[in-house]
Amino acid sequence: MEELEILPSGLKEIVKDQDSGLEVRIYYLECLAQATYIIAHEGKAFIVDPRRDVDTFIQELNALGAKLIGILETHFHADFVSGHNELMQRTQAPIYFGPTAGPRCQFPHHELKDEEIIKFSSRYSIKVLHTPGHTPEAVVYLLIDTSNNDRPIKAFTGDTLFIGSCGRPDLVGSVGFTAEQMARMMFETLRSKICSLPSDVQIFPAHGAGSPCGKNLSTDLYSTIGKEMQTNPALKFTDEDKFVKFLTDGQPAAPGYFSHDVAQNTAGALPLSEVLSKIPRLTSDQFKLIVDNNTADYTVIDTRNPEEYNTGYIEGSLNFPLGESGGAILRPEDGNFAIWVGTLLLSNRNLLLIAKPGKEGEALQRLARIGYTNVKGILKNGMTDWIQSGYPVHATQRIDIRPGHGTSLQDLVSNGYHVIDVRTKQEHEGNTVKGSHNVPLNEIYSHLEELDKSRRYLAFCSTGYRSVITVSILRASGIDAVDVIGGFAAASVYAPDLTTSGKVCPAMKSMIDKLEAA
Repeated sequence: MEELEILPSGLKEIVKDQDSGLEVRIYYLECLAQATYIIAHEGKAFIVDPRRDVDTFIQELNALGAKLIGILETHFHADFVSGHNELMQRTQAPIYFGPTAGPRCQFPHHELKDEEIIKFSSRYSIKVLHTPGHTPEAVVYLLIDTSNNDRPIKAFTGDTLFIGSCGRPDLVGSVGFTAEQMARMMFETLRSKICSLPSDVQIFPAHGAGSPCGKNLSTDLYSTIGKEMQTNPALKFTDEDKFVKFLTDGQPAAPGYFSHDVAQNTAGALPLSEVLSKIPRLTSDQFKLIVDNNTADYTVIDTRNPEEYNTGYIEGSLNFPLGESGGAILRPEDGNFAIWVGTLLLSNRNLLLIAKPGKEGEALQRLARIGYTNVKGILKNGMTDWIQSGYPVHATQRIDIRPGHGTSLQDLVSNGYHVIDVRTKQEHEGNTVKGSHNVPLNEIYSHLEELDKSRRYLAFCSTGYRSVITVSILRASGIDAVDVIGGFAAASVYAPDLTTSGKVCPAMKSMIDKLEAA
């Protein structure tokens, strides 16, 4: 099988106890807002919620000189495909799931009981807390110090408790229960299992800001029970009905790929290299033949950055930029590549892929992280061979509203551009370009018929990522559209009279700083 490129691990921080040598390694992918943890002590290790591309973790374990003795899953994930099955096959470490998971698991595993203890090292063990609420089988793994009366010191909370929030109750992982039923379970879980923990217990959640698995998540990597008791609104409620309303109201729409990922995680995903090695590299002639003859059955995804895409793209292709750093770090202009692919395209859609030369493996792996492996071919040498073959390309320009770089936002509006805000309803209501129409990107396909093909559209989002995708979808649908470089961040700096004021998110603040420094 083809050897896979090892993408950046996403190692953000090592939390180390200097006295005992215990290490907690935090691997966080900003593109998925997802965390995996390695807990290591005395040459042994557990891994918590591993993502699908497991080579990086095997490499890390080898560097640590640690033997993997257990794969701890906090629940059946909906937002990414887990690497538990491949890790088990390659390391012989057992997979652990919480109570009630058994009937759905289609692979060897150990179903844990509430308060069951798993031996770790001479000083530490893992204690299981059954914490239904996000999903029925959800658990929190407590790291306990057996030399100090089994005192809990760290909690790996999965999607039960986030920093600043808690897990949503309405996802497909909760099949068989209503959102209200799950919310009531979560209320009991938080009050009886979480709030009773010592205040100095550190918490390590599965997700952070940007994850569709909850609302208003923090950008912090970890916290403490004491801090969350003071600041986390989910822990403030004493009235169950009010908590249920709080938890069920205002949740973002769940991406369409979630049910697909739950199914893969209950079945146990195939090894990544086995899947990706079957995807053919196509010459420009082969690629064009498929595009010409199967337009309705295939979607061409171009993963190059917007500047490269706009200088020459295949008609009908959609631009989902990969960004940099393997998704481990997002720049202000980057976005959640795989999440948006999974939100806008069905998991069984036939895909053709275009990437910058050298980025093909990354593109395939990052799609595979959400279970999108239905790629029927990837264009060899990117667009270079296509252009050299004389095949047609289209070009367009993004709008730069910085003084001296293009045209002003006022001129565009005066010249008849209809402005659309492709952010969420909540973002649009917080601040926007005056007179703009809100068409959230996740709803774009349901709004296409409402858009007048005789008009020109100017799309913007917060920093420019979502608008890039939007414009490619509109143009593929025969609608004339361009987008603003830097999004609303640019508009707020260079056209403040045309914008309404409001809260500025961290990504917008970073983009504003970048624009002002340019």
